[in-house]
Amino acid sequence: MTLHDPFNLALEDATHHLSITKASREELISLIDLTLLDGQATKEDIQALARKAANQQVAAICIFPNHLSHLPANYPIKRATVVNFPEGNEEISHVLSSIEIIASRHEADEIDYVFPYQHALAGQEHEALLHCQYAYECTKQHGLTFKVILETGAFDSMNMIYNLSLSIIRQGCDFLKTSTGKIAVGATPSAAFAILSAIRDSQLSCGIKLSGGIRTIEDASLYLRLAEHMLQKRPEKSWFRIGASSLLDDILNQ
Repeated sequence: MTLHDPFNLALEDATHHLSITKASREELISLIDLTLLDGQATKEDIQALARKAANQQVAAICIFPNHLSHLPANYPIKRATVVNFPEGNEEISHVLSSIEIIASRHEADEIDYVFPYQHALAGQEHEALLHCQYAYECTKQHGLTFKVILETGAFDSMNMIYNLSLSIIRQGCDFLKTSTGKIAVGATPSAAFAILSAIRDSQLSCGIKLSGGIRTIEDASLYLRLAEHMLQKRPEKSWFRIGASSLLDDILNQ
């Protein structure tokens, strides 16, 4: 199966609909995972981000595990954090330990886990999938939402992304996410199409999170319309997210 022709048709349709009706500011804001993954960020930086996220009612805030304690008690926005980040090559025992610590502190609602993509690319896909399955089962034991970061920019083709996405969906995840934002290639329409195709073809419940270089209303709106076209339903934060650090500012400055 080749995805290039259906991708071109889907992109053309999404672009056409985008020219007719743009996503509203409120709709886009409600779908953002407002992100600050900076080891040098201070307590004041995190608290400023938290205030902005709460004031604008974004979908979630995404920060490092050691920054979660800077959020106020009874924080009204979903709290996401990362594990196996960013290279995706930690031992499973370390990843499970990280999840257990996060869960025991009741500081997060969602886990963004980096899939061991380098292992998969090196011919160890079975081992990488098993690693992911163990992490998924651990998060589910604690009632946490599990987002799998594929790092799609590291893969050569849409078919590779599609096949891997389908395998991960079938063994269990809540969202598939494009990128860490830490390598040169972040989210692309072709990668989003491959993931959305896998979600559609699986006939299982799975969301998508687009991240990595999405900075403008135009960028975000294209992904929203593509997802709407592919899955034939209006994007909602229960299944569609945009991970971004500067997109919210672009929307508010319009």
